Amino acid sequence: MQRRTLMPLTALVVAGMVSLAACSSSGDGSSPSQAPAPAQAEAAGSPVSAKILVIGDFTSTIPFTLPEIVPMVKGVLRNFPNVSIETCDAKGATAAFLVCAQRAVTDQVAAVVLGFSAGAADMSVLTKANIPIVGNGDAHSPNSYPPAESFSQYVALGAGLAQTGCTKLGIVYLGGSDFLVDYIKTGFEGKGGQEVARASVATNAADLTPAVAKVTGAGAQCVAVSLTPAAAAQAFIALKQSGSSLTIGGISAIFSQQVLDSLKSLADGLIVVDVQLNATDNAPGLTSAANAMRSVDPKAPMTQQAVSAFIDAKLLAAALPKVSGTVTNTSLATALDGLRDVDMGGVIHPWSTIPVPSQTFSRIFNHYGINYKIQGGKSVRQGDFYDIGNLLAGK
Repeated sequence: MQRRTLMPLTALVVAGMVSLAACSSSGDGSSPSQAPAPAQAEAAGSPVSAKILVIGDFTSTIPFTLPEIVPMVKGVLRNFPNVSIETCDAKGATAAFLVCAQRAVTDQVAAVVLGFSAGAADMSVLTKANIPIVGNGDAHSPNSYPPAESFSQYVALGAGLAQTGCTKLGIVYLGGSDFLVDYIKTGFEGKGGQEVARASVATNAADLTPAVAKVTGAGAQCVAVSLTPAAAAQAFIALKQSGSSLTIGGISAIFSQQVLDSLKSLADGLIVVDVQLNATDNAPGLTSAANAMRSVDPKAPMTQQAVSAFIDAKLLAAALPKVSGTVTNTSLATALDGLRDVDMGGVIHPWSTIPVPSQTFSRIFNHYGINYKIQGGKSVRQGDFYDIGNLLAGK
């Protein structure tokens, strides 16, 4: 049974926020400012023929709707005129998502591009039909190709704080999410550091002083914050006011742009860990992404989810020409499994579909983290991607 079904509700709240990272973190709707990207590797007018279904919450009662992923996928695959791109609105509901999944089976699509969907917990229909899922998904199913995965990002958080030079770690976390804390510890201690203290916080805690005192009293040089966004902001303020000189870090899903805006200048110095470039960063791939998306919809915003959709579509663009004959779900899966060192324009580390020797994380192919430091209210990249693949092995 997957850990997702075993975790207590409080842990789900924190872990689930990773899936929202692309929706809630940076991206102001403007394209990055830099020189044009190199020409796309795929030639215009490719004869490859296939049917792709894009599933996501395009309309919904939840706060996050992501219509921008559709023009991104269509734009990146615009040089494949015989590739039909259909869409299905999951509407933020489990029942609607299952309807979309069944449609993928009925329509015999070659692959599903999955953007964020609040109802996408059950992917068994797609898995049973062996339809490749490129995009948001778990790291277990043999048909899944996720550019990011919820729990492994906590391993990246630990490794990322070690990258700052910190050797003694404290962790402030939401009660009931101990396994996430263990992932943070794995990342940090795998890079040579030591966890010196961890302090749990209740969901409705009004006073974080005891938690702060516990980690600072143990001599922590850096603190990983693993809470809901509102509580994370509260903890960050308490840690900053503790009088201790601390490096404080968290994942991008938790310290979203909304949280950073609420903290204002107080957020300076915060380390935010991600697995892909920020939508407002500078890289050839981000320019290519913005150009591709706006060739279809000039008003579509460059969000983190749009960046994720760019990655998904680029993987398909690399795999489609490798199929001999008719593109089916089976032949496309074989092509996706054969991808090696796919250049993603710097948006993520070059992609190779090589499983990690891990029961929990075997389907993580983008096993890299990257640090950002908040300076003057903006996310400033700190160095290059770092590999956490060896830290995931055996887990």
